[in-house]
Amino acid sequence: MESARRKGSPLVVGLDPVPTRFPEHLKGLPGPRAALEFCLGVLEAVEAYAAAVKPQAALFERLGPEGMEVYAALISAAGDLDLPVIADVKRGDIGPVAAAYAEAHLRLYGAASVTVNPYMGADAVLPFLEEARRLDAGGGVFVLVATSNPSAEALQGATDPPLRDLAARLVADLGRRDGEYLDAGAVVGATRPEVGRRVRELLPDALFLCPGYGAQGGGAGKILPLLDSRGAGVLVNSSRAILYAHENEPGDYRRAAGEAARRTREDLLQAGVGY
Repeated sequence: MESARRKGSPLVVGLDPVPTRFPEHLKGLPGPRAALEFCLGVLEAVEAYAAAVKPQAALFERLGPEGMEVYAALISAAGDLDLPVIADVKRGDIGPVAAAYAEAHLRLYGAASVTVNPYMGADAVLPFLEEARRLDAGGGVFVLVATSNPSAEALQGATDPPLRDLAARLVADLGRRDGEYLDAGAVVGATRPEVGRRVRELLPDALFLCPGYGAQGGGAGKILPLLDSRGAGVLVNSSRAILYAHENEPGDYRRAAGEAARRTREDLLQAGVGY
């Protein structure tokens, strides 16, 4: 949350490059080069309004080896802009394999935090936490607890107690206090506020990463039940609504992205989402 306070913003901008949605002048370039130019332009445009950025690793992996070079270059460029990076990798393996993922994304590529799938239990989360703690750079993990996708509740809420409650308790058990918040945070979608309210009851001291804002229909009002007792404790992610704002606003894609990020930040602040 240090970056959120410095920027006066709870906004995280997702970097999800889809070449078919790039501006026309970029579509003729090779995929990796176009993704790099597009995402660098977005980074510079949203830097003033965002607390962090969240590259979706899969969309760089599918561009091949050069795509991962772009991924690395964007993490470095974000660092130059003093923007923390949450690597959206959703890894969920155990033991040496999980440790290798953690070393790759936190140490080699240099992300501040990663998203982690806890389905295999504490063994799938601890290697990432341990690597983050060794680096001692103020980062950590965000554990998938209550995601924003439409079918999530069919699995995450189907048992007694719900799997999402068990995942939340895992976060509470594994996280260590790092300033105001645990170094293990939770991914809690903005699409089901009643679920988010329950997760906040279980995790009063955890930082939430909240996807689903914007294109998935999670408005600022749906974030309010997820706030902690201080009216803060959330980082709200918006990806497509910012990246591809140029599709509805003719002109320079960077200007459109910057304006969309500014409006999103203002909407969140006006709704009472603190930082």
